[in-house]
Amino acid sequence: MTVILYLSILLTSLYVLLIGCYFYGWLRIHYFDLKDAATETYQTFSILIPARNEAHVIVKCLEDIMRQDYAQNLFEVIVINDHSTDETQLIVEQFCKRYPEFNVQIIHMHDDSEQRKLKKAAITFGIKKATKNYIILTDADCERGTEWLSTLNHFISKKHCKMVYAPVAFKAENIFQKIQAMEFAGLVGIGASAIRLKNPNMCSAANLMFEKKVFDEVEGYKGYDGIASGDDEFLMHKVFKLYPNEVMFLKNEKAVVYTSANTSLHELADQRRRWVSKSTKYENRYITAILVGAYFFNASIIFNLLFNVEIGIYQLLAKTFIEGIFLFSVLHFFKMKRFLFFLPIAELFHILYVVIIGIWANYGTYNWKGRNVK
Repeated sequence: MTVILYLSILLTSLYVLLIGCYFYGWLRIHYFDLKDAATETYQTFSILIPARNEAHVIVKCLEDIMRQDYAQNLFEVIVINDHSTDETQLIVEQFCKRYPEFNVQIIHMHDDSEQRKLKKAAITFGIKKATKNYIILTDADCERGTEWLSTLNHFISKKHCKMVYAPVAFKAENIFQKIQAMEFAGLVGIGASAIRLKNPNMCSAANLMFEKKVFDEVEGYKGYDGIASGDDEFLMHKVFKLYPNEVMFLKNEKAVVYTSANTSLHELADQRRRWVSKSTKYENRYITAILVGAYFFNASIIFNLLFNVEIGIYQLLAKTFIEGIFLFSVLHFFKMKRFLFFLPIAELFHILYVVIIGIWANYGTYNWKGRNVK
C-alpha cells in the first residue's frame, strides 16, 4: 500500500504542476485588443467548409459568413461536399443561386477509395481549388459574429504569423451540454497555453487559419493521411516545426466560433474515441507521455476511491481545485463562468469517461459522419 500511496502522490503532484503550467501559459497570452491593433492591411481568405450530410446546418453557417463586415471580393467560400447522402449539395447549390453576389461555390469529392474518404482528403482537395492567400478551416455546424473575419485579418496583419488557432466554444442548452462546454473550453485553453509555451499539443479545425503556401511547404498531411482524426493537430505540429515563432492563438472573443455540443452519450463517446485514437500517433512523444500520465492519474483516483477512500478524496480535491482555478480564467474569457457551478459533477463524469475511452478508443471502430473508421 505504501507503493500505491507514493505513486498516487507523485501522479497527483505532476498533474497539479501540469495544469498549473497551463494556467501560467494562458495568463501569458495577451488579449488582442482591436482598438490598439486595427490595421489598414486587408488579406485575402479562402474559407473551406468540409461538409458531409450537413443539410440541417449548412445554410446558417453560410449566412453567418456572408454577414461579415469584410469586403466580399477579399474572400471566397468553398464547400467541399464529402460524399454526402442527404440534401447538402442541393441546399448549397440553391444558396449559390439565391445569392449570386456572394463568392460561394461547392466542389465534390469523387474518389471512393477508403483513404480518400477521410476529412484530410477533403481539406486537401479544397486547398487545391482555393485562390486566396490564407486558408481558413471551419465546420458546417459553426456559427460566428459579424466581426470574425475582420478580427482574424487584424491579427495576422499585426502579428505576421503563419498559422492562427482561434477560439472555439460549444453551444449549450442543458446540463449535459454545459458540462461538455466547460470541459471543451478547458481543452481550448490548454491548446492555447501550449502554443504560448512553445510546446503545442491540440487545436481545432473549426477555427484554424494558415497561409496557403505553408500547407505546401510542410507537404500537407503527408505521413498522417491514413489517420481518420488529427486534420488540425498534425498540421499544426508540422507548421510549428518549420515556424516555431509564427504559430499563435488569437485571444479575442470576436474571433470565437460556436459549434454544437453532443446531444447523447453515444455521440460523445464516438467523438472522444475519435480524438483519443490519435494519441499514439504524435511524432512528439512528450504529448503522448502527458496523455498517458493524465490517464494513469485519473485511473488512480478511481482505484483509490474504491480501495483507499481517503487518498482518492485528496486526489479528487486536488484535481478539482487546480482545474477550477484554470477553468475560471478560461471560462471568464468565453463568458461562461456560471458553468463552473457544474465542476463537481463534471469531475466524476470526466474521470470515468477518460479511463473508459482511453482504452476503448484503441480497439475496434467508431462512427463518424455515418462512416465506421479505425
